[in-house]
Amino acid sequence: MSEFELHKYSGMVYESNQIITFSANPAIALSDIDEEMKYHRGVSAIEVCNLTQKEFDYFISNYADDYESIYFFHNQKVKDLSALSKLKNVKYLLFYNVRATALWDMNENENLQGIMISDSKKMLYDLEQLQYAPNLEELLLFSSMFNKYPVKTIAPLKNCKKLKRLFMEFNTEDKSFLPEDFDFLDEFKYQCDRKRNFTY
Repeated sequence: MSEFELHKYSGMVYESNQIITFSANPAIALSDIDEEMKYHRGVSAIEVCNLTQKEFDYFISNYADDYESIYFFHNQKVKDLSALSKLKNVKYLLFYNVRATALWDMNENENLQGIMISDSKKMLYDLEQLQYAPNLEELLLFSSMFNKYPVKTIAPLKNCKKLKRLFMEFNTEDKSFLPEDFDFLDEFKYQCDRKRNFTY
């Protein structure tokens, strides 16, 4: 079984110069972000923690495309991810415990190859935007609250024809899909509740 490239960027894999923890104080000046970013040059992967919405938008607009991989860890004040639609260079985006309620327009994310979303509740409800990422190869999608936050349908993922590896762990409102719908994948694992799963 092949290894997800995304696994290289999740968990305790970051050195101190790869971790940015912003103050959650809404009075933070954007110049403070500029000062902080001076200490995070020359690395390809970075973990960003504790952003407010204003800080998130500024970071994406000014710095995000300097990195190959970005792990957004515990950013509970971020509700709108639309700024990500501007990214041209980032290959991997990972989210843990983000309060956003929707994905973003991925049509212009031409180098985006992998997305991980974990414990981000409503962010996973509508997966439609994923089919528009032009070069998406890997998806890792998790929800720790199976019944409270189900996914509407995984049907859009059938249109991700460059997708190679897919792991999903959540319940869906639409139960009509078949494993054969994803026979174009190299690797497919789906767990729809705590007791039932299949690997394809």
